[in-house]
Amino acid sequence: MHAAIAFSAVLAFVASAVSAAPATAAATNCNPSYNVAPSTTCFTGCNVQAGQKYVTGWTMDSTSPLFIQSLAVMCEKTSPNYRAFMTTAGTCMAACTGDDPELFNAEFQGACAWYAQHKTDTC
Repeated sequence: MHAAIAFSAVLAFVASAVSAAPATAAATNCNPSYNVAPSTTCFTGCNVQAGQKYVTGWTMDSTSPLFIQSLAVMCEKTSPNYRAFMTTAGTCMAACTGDDPELFNAEFQGACAWYAQHKTDTC
């Protein structure tokens, strides 16, 4: 049931919306002000899987130089990739049985609020 709620939440965002990839050796904590609690391994995995189509190395790792570019895919509702990303991630999240969808909702809202303030930051 929780997975169905998560799927519904993602679709609602579409209607109205930690990668394991390491940071490069030269980059050190590109986004130190990011302090949003992560959701679950399953939800994050779904985001990473969906995001790879748009950003090679898509990540929820805030220390990565690809982090802001990754959040752009997830948070920019007017981007051409937003709807497809959210649909793919949401479909995947429907299989995250036992995961509380509120954890995803909190991470999504926090990450996108942070992104809105920092989208022009550079690493």
